[in-house]
Amino acid sequence: MADKVMLINVAEGQECRIAIMSDGVLEELYIERASSASHVGNIYKGRVTNVEPAIQAAFVDFGGAKNGFLHISDLHPEYFPKDRKAPEPVGRKRPHKERPPIQDCLRRGQEVVVQMTKEGIGTKGPTLTTYLSIPGRLLVTMPGMSRLGVSRKIEDSDARGKARNVLAQLNLPPDMGFILRTAGVDKSKKELQRDLNYLMRLWKAVNERIRTSRAPAEIYQESDLVIRTIRDVFNSDIARIICDDEAM
Repeated sequence: MADKVMLINVAEGQECRIAIMSDGVLEELYIERASSASHVGNIYKGRVTNVEPAIQAAFVDFGGAKNGFLHISDLHPEYFPKDRKAPEPVGRKRPHKERPPIQDCLRRGQEVVVQMTKEGIGTKGPTLTTYLSIPGRLLVTMPGMSRLGVSRKIEDSDARGKARNVLAQLNLPPDMGFILRTAGVDKSKKELQRDLNYLMRLWKAVNERIRTSRAPAEIYQESDLVIRTIRDVFNSDIARIICDDEAM
């Protein structure tokens, strides 16, 4: 198999381009403009501005130009009435019909911690969720969820079974769910535990910002294109990384 090269080209303040080359042939290309950098994945401490029972949704001021849209299907059980707060397993959100009405869960002025899942389009504000997820290189952590999961992209049943066995050996914190990413397949218990420990340190820092920040505030910013690509795309097939910007 040919060695691949990752080329990183930075036009400061304008654009970043990343190419994956194999024997001089372009295989993948990623581009992010500074003017339209994505906010998807960012976590905010927001405040409910309106609760709309007719559409079972709330609008949240998270500090953006337009308020975000939060549907009842994206409301974590921690916001449910006391008798309905039971945690959910990773990947098994309870269906819409089994959820309490949104007007029984949220009130105007209430603070909520949300994550952007979709940028706003036209007059529509961004789509938000209170199911938080923070990716590492091998795992994704989902605070407030229970159990462990394996990415749906891992389709081989033997690989899934093997992955679950390794996950079961990890030293897991309570009240946290984890999903194994495709990059985590065939990784050792030690490597997975290291990624898990990193995610726990990161979540501790995020939690502290949630506790001390006044709404609306940005709590966690998803990494820039370079960090995301190295985290999500880089593997042992890539022999070299060449970058034209020293700071980057």
